[in-house]
Formats: sequence, C-alpha cells, structure tokens
Amino acid sequence: GGRIINILASTVYQPIPNLVLSGVTRMGVVAYMKTLADEVGRDGILINNVCPGSILTERMLSNVTARAKELKISVDDALAQRGAETAVGRIGDPKEFSPLIAFLASGRSSYITGTTMLVDGGLVRSVL
Repeated sequence: GGRIINILASTVYQPIPNLVLSGVTRMGVVAYMKTLADEVGRDGILINNVCPGSILTERMLSNVTARAKELKISVDDALAQRGAETAVGRIGDPKEFSPLIAFLASGRSSYITGTTMLVDGGLVRSVL
C-alpha cells in the first residue's frame, strides 16, 4: 500500500485567463490520477489531489510583489487585495494547508481515494 498526494492548484476548478497550458496540464493530472486510483486502490494505494488557493508561499509572495510593482501599490496592499478575493477575507498560512496533507498520508484516510480537494479559504466559487 501507500499514498500518492498531488499538489495542484485551485485553477483545476476555476481556470485563470492566459494560463491555458497550465490549466490543461493540471486537469490532465486530475483525470490521470482518478483513473490510476481506480486501478491501484485494491492494492492499498490511495491517490488524491490537493489544490491550494491563496496560500502565502515564497512563490505567491513573488507573484504578488510583481503585481504590486505593476499596479504601483505596496506589497501589503496587494496581499490585502488578494486575500479579499477569498470568502474568509485573507490569504492562508501554509500551516492551514499542511494538516490535510498529513491526514491524507495517514492511516486515518484509508477510505479516501480518487478525490481532488480545495484548501482555498473559499476562493473558488464552484459548488462542486
């Protein structure tokens, strides 16, 4: 047995303009992993995808910093704008993302496979 946990992006639920290749590639991973989960589940291998939204990582800070320069605003203001896009009104901390990964990697998730989960503070407006 074992676990495969893919870290993708919330864009698998809500595409972003001008990122066609990224969106198509990530959706391909979702479809591939769903099919693979069906094929290896009886061997005790569980496969899931986790899609972070606005989580304050180094990459996100770099993107927000570039956006702040483009808009001629402070990085703090750009972060606040980004956080305001979520239902909870703020950007997430990596500590809010990692517990789901730890759970999926644990034995307590033994009946969860073939799923794609969001950790996005309500950023994605999709119902499903």
